[in-house]
Formats: sequence, C-alpha cells, structure tokens
Amino acid sequence: MNMKKKLPIFMMFGLIISLLGSGISYINLRKTAFANESFPKGVKAQEETAQARIKRFKKGDKFVIALIPERNVFEQRRRYKHITAYLSQKLNLDVRAEILSSYGEICDAFLEGKADAGFFGSFSYVLTRAKAGIEPIARPVWPNGSSTYSGYIFVRKDSGIKTVEDMKGMSLVLVHKATTAGYIFQLAYFKKFGINNIEKYFSKIYFAGSHDTSAWAVYTGEADVGGGKNHIFNALSRENPDFKEQMLILATSPEVPSNGLAVSKYLDPVFTNRLEDLLLNLDKTGEGRLVLERFGAVKFIETEDEDYSSLHQMIEGLGIDLDTYPYKD
Repeated sequence: MNMKKKLPIFMMFGLIISLLGSGISYINLRKTAFANESFPKGVKAQEETAQARIKRFKKGDKFVIALIPERNVFEQRRRYKHITAYLSQKLNLDVRAEILSSYGEICDAFLEGKADAGFFGSFSYVLTRAKAGIEPIARPVWPNGSSTYSGYIFVRKDSGIKTVEDMKGMSLVLVHKATTAGYIFQLAYFKKFGINNIEKYFSKIYFAGSHDTSAWAVYTGEADVGGGKNHIFNALSRENPDFKEQMLILATSPEVPSNGLAVSKYLDPVFTNRLEDLLLNLDKTGEGRLVLERFGAVKFIETEDEDYSSLHQMIEGLGIDLDTYPYKD
C-alpha cells in the first residue's frame, strides 16, 4: 500500500488541530533542586546555589502543568480543566494545563523553565527525569481499576498480516520517538525477531504525533501496521463499532504506569507535598469525587520511579542512552 501521498496530509490535519487547540503560553520560571537531592561528584557549591533558588509561589501566581498530545486536544482540554480548576481553588494559584505540540517538547519545557509540572507518558517521564531531574508524585486509577497502560501493534483484519514476517516491506505508522506505547515497545518487539533496523524492514515509517491518529491511519488504510496506546485504541473500539470490527491487535507490551503527574525538581518540597496530598485525597470528599468523575478516574495513587522498572528494562535491552537520545522532532 502506498502511503507517500496520503498519510502526510492526514497527519498535517492532526497537527493543525493540535496547534489550534493548544494555546501554549510559556513563561520563564526560576528553578532549583529538591532539598534532599545530591549533585553529581559531590559539588557542594551547586547544591547550595540550587537551595537558594527554590521556586515558591504567592497567591495568584501562574502554575503551568504541561500535557503531552496523546489524543485529540479538545478532548484533553475538556478532561484536564476539572483538575486545574480544583487545584487553582485549593492552592490559590492560577493553575493552567498547556498542551504541547509534540511529545519531545515536554522535556524542553522543563529544561527551559517553562513548566512547573506535567502529566507524562512513561517514556517522556523517564527521558525528562534523566535530563531535567523531575519527580513523579501521583497517577490516576481508571474506572476499570487499572493504573497502567500497554502498547499495541495493530493491523486491519483484512490486511492479511498475521506475523512479523508478513510485515516486511509494509508501511508502519508510530506515534513519536518519545513514547513507550507508540515507539519504544515496537522497537523492543521487533528486536526480539532479529529486526534491529526497522527503517530497512518497512517500506515507509511515519510518525502520527498522537495515539488516536496512529490508530485511525491504519483503520482508514493509510498505513499497513500501526503502534499506539491500548487505552486510546480501546476507547476508539468502544466508540466506533466498525473500528472494533475491522481492527486486529497482534502484540501487547508489558504494563507501564498511566500518565502521571511529575513536578520540577526546583519546586519548594513543602509545596510539592501539598500538591501530592490534594491529588491522593481527591476520592475522600464529594467535591473531589466529582472532579475525578469528570476527569474519568476513580482516584490517584502514589507513584515512584521504581514503578517504571519494566520500561527501564526495555530501554536497557535496546541500548538506549537517555543522555543522547534524539527525542526532538
């Protein structure tokens, strides 16, 4: 199937929608390190400088939460506005969710001081932690009881593709190089079959920019094989009977933590604890439960770096150096 003319138009439309809906307004933030963080090689001067620059907020200050563009930006804005409104009220701050135009931008937002916190996909979290030293604090639990997600490899049922061997010479659509479910898992999966260079194995490889765009590209025949997040693929199946009927899942990744909130290492630890407590106790009050319902979750649970162990194993197996990883578009 020839994707050369069709898919770029399809993805360009998705990009335009993302940019129109994002309303990104970056601000310059001054940053420092967590009080209990030690610096490489025991450089005490750096630590002392960092302690002197801890970011604190006063009433009405802007607090920016960066969001990766995992799905339709209008749907993301609808969901996250309930969280930001609640946090604005409880923290006496102007809490804003800013949807970035690509997965790679969330790392840069923290490196450049343009975000205070962010809801991260698992790989974008690991990558940003390695480069900017963020701290995970909480992630949502969905109505089905899951607090994790997986990556899929999928095709159309009528494609005739059943195995990796059938995929040779076909077109492949992924999401972004800074995603687990839409890139890292697929690399790891194909490597198990001796495929170390997917560019040579597939005729064309495109990056859709979001998980729903990747799934739609395969469904509409713009690509032969696709990769993306299970929650979004499954939601499309529930919402679109023909999508469910026509699509076939060929592989599923190990589970990794759902998109969780991580904060800049330069925030006041007291403020970070307050933010974490608000999220972890949302399900304890009627007001909080209403926020969760509108967001689409039942509660938030504590999240630590150790929860990403399955992803760290994939990264190690692929020989990825996070310090030099090419995450930018």
